[in-house]
Amino acid sequence: MTETLETLARRVNQLEKVVAEMTLQLSQVVDTSMPTATKGHKTRDEQYEAQAIQKMREHLGIADIELMPLEELRKSMARHGIRAEDNEFSCAIIEEREK
Repeated sequence: MTETLETLARRVNQLEKVVAEMTLQLSQVVDTSMPTATKGHKTRDEQYEAQAIQKMREHLGIADIELMPLEELRKSMARHGIRAEDNEFSCAIIEEREK
């Protein structure tokens, strides 16, 4: 089966749309299922989430790697010329956050 660049571009575009829709749906699920925690105390859901994230990090082999704070990551990306505004996926996430 020979694929043309046009066909591949259409398929990638469709995949991007599906991923953006899934991200939106996941964001909505997380927003509705995460209760507001009292300051300084983790809820049972937050504890479960922390355990799940730790298991995922162990599975990926990155459990011992210290994660960079989000603001520092954003600054590093900007220094390297990576702009969220240039990425369709990031634009969709930003757009949903602003709603």
